[in-house]
Amino acid sequence: MSTKATIAHGPAFHLYHEIGDDRYVYLEVEGVPFQASYDRVVVPVPVHIWEHARRYPGIDLSLADATDDELRAEVEAYVDERIARYEAAEDDRERAFASVIGSIGYGPADAPREEQIAHGMEGRLRRRAYERQVRMAIERLSEGEPSAED
Repeated sequence: MSTKATIAHGPAFHLYHEIGDDRYVYLEVEGVPFQASYDRVVVPVPVHIWEHARRYPGIDLSLADATDDELRAEVEAYVDERIARYEAAEDDRERAFASVIGSIGYGPADAPREEQIAHGMEGRLRRRAYERQVRMAIERLSEGEPSAED
């Protein structure tokens, strides 16, 4: 099973994220020379690949501007759907499946609603904070300031 989430691809390149690691975007380019040293790699990216790949955002920053109320409404709606799916399940197998979906971010589907919402909010608030950090780093680079990663 691949852990790559494709952003863009073509016959000689693949631009992707590794699942669970959105701090980096990876670019595989076939058939081009490269230079590598201890802490540096230079890969010439063919212009046609660059022009195609740069159209795609490397990360979704849709939560960066979300308010707490908007996040809570999103989380509550998801939890309510989850609980409804769990309660509508006709047998133990369906209930187990309904409970597993979303369990990492929300806990078990048979947990109290407020507990699931609290877990969901923790995750969404962490994600929003991360997206805000990324957006700030992008803005700093756009303004010519070095980022914390430089």
